[in-house]
Amino acid sequence: MRRLRNSTALLAWAGALLIGAVGATLTAKVDVSVAPTDSAAEVALQSASALALPPTSRIVELIGVDSRFAVWRPRDAAQTRTAARAAGAPNSDDKLLRLAMLARPTMPHLDPPPVGRARSTGALSALEAAVPSARPSAELSAYGELQPESFAARRLTVLQLGDSHTAADFFTGHVRERLQQVFGAGGVDYVVPGKPHPGVRSALFDSEASDGWTYEALQKSNDSSRFYLTGFNAVARQAGASLDLKSRSDLAYDRVQVAFLKQPGGGRAQVLIDGAPGGEINLDGAADQRAMLDVDAADHGSHGIHDISVRSMSDAPVTVTGVEVNREGDGVSYVSLGFPGATVQLLQKLKSENLADDLKRIAPDIIVLAFGTNEGFNDALDVSAYIAQYEQIVRQLKALRPQARIVIIGPPDGARACHPGAQPCPPPVSADAACHLPTPPKLAQVRDAQRKLALRLEADFWDWSSAQPGPCGAQTWAAANPPLMAHDFVHMTMEGYKQSADRFADFLIPLIDGRQNSAHVVSNN
Repeated sequence: MRRLRNSTALLAWAGALLIGAVGATLTAKVDVSVAPTDSAAEVALQSASALALPPTSRIVELIGVDSRFAVWRPRDAAQTRTAARAAGAPNSDDKLLRLAMLARPTMPHLDPPPVGRARSTGALSALEAAVPSARPSAELSAYGELQPESFAARRLTVLQLGDSHTAADFFTGHVRERLQQVFGAGGVDYVVPGKPHPGVRSALFDSEASDGWTYEALQKSNDSSRFYLTGFNAVARQAGASLDLKSRSDLAYDRVQVAFLKQPGGGRAQVLIDGAPGGEINLDGAADQRAMLDVDAADHGSHGIHDISVRSMSDAPVTVTGVEVNREGDGVSYVSLGFPGATVQLLQKLKSENLADDLKRIAPDIIVLAFGTNEGFNDALDVSAYIAQYEQIVRQLKALRPQARIVIIGPPDGARACHPGAQPCPPPVSADAACHLPTPPKLAQVRDAQRKLALRLEADFWDWSSAQPGPCGAQTWAAANPPLMAHDFVHMTMEGYKQSADRFADFLIPLIDGRQNSAHVVSNN
């Protein structure tokens, strides 16, 4: 797998692709009468059609088209097959790249800027003219404009674990949308039961809970044996108490698996699918023994599963640890599980067997770790001890899921908001003002330590603060119109999370494309 590490290599590769395409086309004109002796050319073409195209923003210098606003027009199928036969087997990088161009687009055509690429207005717009880092990156890819069928997708799952930025599913929800626009919608999700915390939500399901439920949190418990990757348990001791999950989309699921905990004297629970009985389970058993209730849509008509309810059937305790949904077919699934206020050390509280069980069930191909904000706001943090713990966690994940790629997200920029009554509040920062609020001193240290750890452990690293406009990024975003940062200067607005997610999706797409097509990969990471 080749990694292009500088703009010179990128431009050279782009030029090679264009020259290779022209050369392959000329060859095809000469050898169109040559019949293939076997299907090797067809196989090569199929493999090449799935190759990741490089980020082509610099091709503008060669062809005069801004690739972020370009639509790649597919070639005629018959002409493509003829040219592929003429090019021959992909026994060299040059031929492989020629086939990639043959199997994908011709020269790009300029279309109006796509939805979602509109430039910001107000304070941020003025800032973009003055601060280079606030403008769209020259390396932004055009992947988001490609149709899902442009990629030979297979089933692939991304699992993101993190703090409150992950728990609310605003950032991860938009990353999920972007990836599924490109690769198709996978059907795996793992949902936290009930409403254990105001900052925990799902972009895929509306979650409601009746009276009668209480919640246990891994962060506050000394008994980690009762917890799995959701980090929360919903417990009912009242007959008729119900948890309801309603799909936010029209997509139906094929299977549902509700995870419970047994205990001596445990109660009975019923699962309802779209209002109809789906099954019952007896939870009287050994303490903290995990029990599953599986429901298949094929047993409940042909319309798939949209709504899921869990109902307690007695006053004896019923404990739900999570709900997994699954849909057949290829595409990317993005499972996000977050814990408000958490640091990465929370993962060390999980019992190893429980973590292994969930990783086996979710089967992630990529594991994203998005911690660092809470650590960075801790002025007393021992960064060396912290990064040693982080390394233990990454090594544990790699041992439990060796085929998974690890991605570490460095924390975004933040600032300490003033508190009236405790200290004077400075005037609001404007787009052209200097920093008025202090940045926690450990935030940059945490980010730098994570970057070095990723390099040492051969993981991938994405710096969230690079999506923000340079120094004082959090304060500048808070002053934007509309605001991109919340008033606490820690969390973001919906638009701030969306802009961040677009940048992270641009980072992830080449990695995912490489995982899906590992036989012939030309990475542009």
